[in-house]
Amino acid sequence: MSAGARARAALIATVALVGGLAGGCRCSKETLAPVVFEDASDREPIDPNSVLAPPWEPPKVAQLDNGAVLHWLREADNPAFHVRVLLPTSVDADKLSAATTAAVLEAIELRLRARVRRIPDATLDLRSRPGRVEIAVHGRDADADALLAALAATLADAGNAKLLAVAQGKVLARHREGGPSALAAAGLASELLDHPLVHEYASKQDLVALGKKGLEKGWSLLTDPRDAVVLVHSGRDPEDESMTEAVARLGARWKAPIGFGSGKAAVTARLRTEPPKRRRDTFLLTEQQGASLRVYAGKPERGNRAVVMLGRLIPTATIEERTLARISQRLLQEELDVRLLVAGPVSLLAIKVRVSPTDPVRSLERIIERMQLFIATPQPRDRIDQAANVWLGARMVEASLSGEDWTSLWSESIDLAGQDREIFVALARDAEAMLALEPEQVQEYMATWFNPQAGEPGWVWVAAGVDDNFRTKLGVALDLVEDD
Repeated sequence: MSAGARARAALIATVALVGGLAGGCRCSKETLAPVVFEDASDREPIDPNSVLAPPWEPPKVAQLDNGAVLHWLREADNPAFHVRVLLPTSVDADKLSAATTAAVLEAIELRLRARVRRIPDATLDLRSRPGRVEIAVHGRDADADALLAALAATLADAGNAKLLAVAQGKVLARHREGGPSALAAAGLASELLDHPLVHEYASKQDLVALGKKGLEKGWSLLTDPRDAVVLVHSGRDPEDESMTEAVARLGARWKAPIGFGSGKAAVTARLRTEPPKRRRDTFLLTEQQGASLRVYAGKPERGNRAVVMLGRLIPTATIEERTLARISQRLLQEELDVRLLVAGPVSLLAIKVRVSPTDPVRSLERIIERMQLFIATPQPRDRIDQAANVWLGARMVEASLSGEDWTSLWSESIDLAGQDREIFVALARDAEAMLALEPEQVQEYMATWFNPQAGEPGWVWVAAGVDDNFRTKLGVALDLVEDD
């Protein structure tokens, strides 16, 4: 299975302005308007010798004729070229299903991979981050115009009805229904983010039900350039004549659906939706304010075990909050299966539990007891420092293995930033804050946000792979809510 196919499989189981009508420039080749890049001089400087972030300079920023926002990171004498398109999925969560997203990405890969193969040493990667999917093309800087042309052509023609239908068939042919773990994870995200389950999880039935209109609407929603962000890492100056024309062509060929407006100016605003307005006041397994358990019926996992995902949303509006959330998750991960999805001002915490068929309630009690014991035990400074260094080291190693692709790191930096002005320094500040944490800070933070029976309320849980045996035993101690 290709890397792109694996990325889509993961998605199934489970971002000076042009105003007016943004329908894409209809200029001819001879009259394409050049893109005027801004210097982003309002961004704060960074020490180029820092090992905590790449030695990059602020990007040049522009908005294309179709509404897409471009961040161009230049590295002098860099022989490689990377372009990454960030397409948000969360902004239209009520309209965009996981099945539609999978089919659209398949169509993009079918068309774009064929074009990329014709360019020497070029590769294509598809991946997902919280609330968005990313299409990345890598190659030689000498082929930058050809790589951008391949991307522009694909975003212009891969949305035709015939190709979308072929893509739907290919996704359906290799589809394997996700197990309880995938369904529980999707259910938890759906519950916490107030998204429909079909936005987080694609069943075979969802894929079969996709019709021509649904596929075309999904293409328009997912690939609307007025919501998109384009990142480039290159040795070339974007104001070089060949690059200016290539970028302008991207803005002309990749057209926005008919409508008014050119999209939000800030990339952090483009890639994120508003946090859920519903405030939860629930804990887990408490006599008062106890959360109900949403149940998805089905066969248990191996060992005849059901899966429960418990979690919450955590406010992470500041660098300190994001750093504390990440290091707390990293420490607790040494004991339990803990995940944290960081996306600016709100992050999602999830803990996976495989519960015993003999006494599932006791399985849940033990997990909560282990969490509380861990929180009550002060973590020594050397353990916190070790966790921080492992986290930061892994980030830089990943960047090195991916060919020093700054667009990947810039994408991560967007997730760490509260506002656009913070993106440039977010990686370095995140590292500095993580290395400066005091053990008392971490313990106090975990007591507030990582204790399912005390601290701040807002805990929920979801169970999948629940048969009649589990339903009966869980129902003795918990209020069960059956999935519709």
